[in-house]
Amino acid sequence: MSLRVRLIVLSTAWLIFILVLFNTLLYWLIVNITAKSEKELLFGKAQSILENRKIHDPGYWGASDLLEDFLVSDEMIRIIDMDGLIRQEVESNEILGVQQPHVTTRESYAIKRIEKTRYLYVQVPIFAGNEQIGVLEIARVLTKWSLYINVLTSALVLMTIGAVTISVIGSLFYTRFLLQPLRQLNNTMQLIQQSGTFRKLDREFTARTDELGKLGITFNEMISRLEELVQKQKRFVADASHELRTPLTIIESYANMLKRWGGGDPEIRKEAIEAILGESNRLKGLVGTLMQLAESEQEDWLQFAPVELMAVIRSAASAMELAFDRTIRVESEADSVPIAGDPEKLKQLLLILLDNAIKYSSKPVRIRVVPGDGTVRIQVIDQGIGLEENMLPFIFDRFFRTDRARTRQTGGFGLGLAIAKSIVERHGGTIRMASRSGRGTIVTVSLPS
Repeated sequence: MSLRVRLIVLSTAWLIFILVLFNTLLYWLIVNITAKSEKELLFGKAQSILENRKIHDPGYWGASDLLEDFLVSDEMIRIIDMDGLIRQEVESNEILGVQQPHVTTRESYAIKRIEKTRYLYVQVPIFAGNEQIGVLEIARVLTKWSLYINVLTSALVLMTIGAVTISVIGSLFYTRFLLQPLRQLNNTMQLIQQSGTFRKLDREFTARTDELGKLGITFNEMISRLEELVQKQKRFVADASHELRTPLTIIESYANMLKRWGGGDPEIRKEAIEAILGESNRLKGLVGTLMQLAESEQEDWLQFAPVELMAVIRSAASAMELAFDRTIRVESEADSVPIAGDPEKLKQLLLILLDNAIKYSSKPVRIRVVPGDGTVRIQVIDQGIGLEENMLPFIFDRFFRTDRARTRQTGGFGLGLAIAKSIVERHGGTIRMASRSGRGTIVTVSLPS
C-alpha cells in the first residue's frame, strides 16, 4: 500500500470515527431532550388520574367508565394488579396493547419501537394507604416525535456519507500536493542512482519552512558531505597510487639495469642494490602508514583508560630528543594533568607533531600545556620555515605535502597529520594549525579533560 493510499485511508477512518462519535452524542442529546417533554406529559397525566380515589380501590377497577374520561387519541390506559393481571384497560390504538403488562414498584418509563414508529410507556405505582396494590400504565403513540427522530437519523447518516465522500475527494488532491516534495526527492535520488553523479534539491524545495524543507536542507548537506568524501577518496587513491608507483618504478629501473649491465660491474651492482633496498624500505614504510591510517578509522581503534598526560608528553619529548639530538622544552602550568584516553595513541600524536616540528626547524621546539575548565590545550611550537597561509586549510588532508621534493628528502608521505587529526577527533578533541612563512608553526590540540 502506497503512502498516499495510507494517508487517505487513515484520514478517512479518523474522520468517520469523529463523525460517528459526535453524531451519536448529538443523537443521544436530542432524543433525550425531546423525549423528556413527552415523558413528563404522561407522568403528569398519570398523577391526574391517580387523584381519582376510585383508582386506589380495587373494587372499582371493574367499572367500565373508570378510565374512559382520560383517554385521548392514539393512547392506552390500563390498571395492572400486583400479579401482573390487567384489571382495566382502555385504548384508542390497538398496537399499544400488544406489549405485555409490566409490574414495577417505582415510576418508570420505556420507549418501544415497532417498525418506524416509537411508543412511550410510563408506569406509576398505585397505593392504598402505604401498600402498593397495582400499577397504572399509560402508553402513547409518538407519531411526530418518531418522524422528527427518523428525519434526524437520516440527516446525520447523509451528512456523514457526504462528509466522508468529500474528505476522500479532498484527500486525493491534498495528498498529491503534500507528497509532491517527496516525489521530487525520490526522483532526485533515482537520478543519482542511475547517473552515478551527485545532485541536490533545488532552492524551491529547501526554501520551505516546514519539516520537508528541513529534510531537503539535510539531504543537500548529506550530498555535499558525500561528494566531499568521494573526492577525498579519489584523491587518496590517486595519491596512494602515485606514491606506490614511484618506488616501484625505481625498483624496476634498477632491476633492468642490473639485468643488462650490472652483472660484471660492481659499482653498478652496488648502486642498484642500495637503490632497490632503499625504495623497498620506503615502500614498506608507506604500506605500513597506509595500514595505520586504515586502522584509525575502525571503531575499536582506541583503548580508553585514565592517562597522566604530562607523563606521556615528557616521554615523547625525551624519545625525540634522544633520536634527533634536539632540544625540546616542555612548559606546563601544572605538574599533573589527568585525562581519559589511549596512552599509546596520544604518544603517537605527539611524536607525529614533534617529528614535523624537528624536520622543518633547526631551533629548539617547545611544548606548552595549558589546563582549562573541562579541556586541556597542548601546543607544539617551532620556529622553522612555516607555511603559506593558503596551504593551511589542506594541511590535514591525506598525502598533502607542501613541497614534494623536500618531503622526499625528509622521508614523509603526507599522512602523519591525517593520522594525528584522526587520533584527536577520536578523543573528542580538535586540532588546528597556525603558521606564517619564515616565522614558524604552532599546532594546537584541545582535548577534553
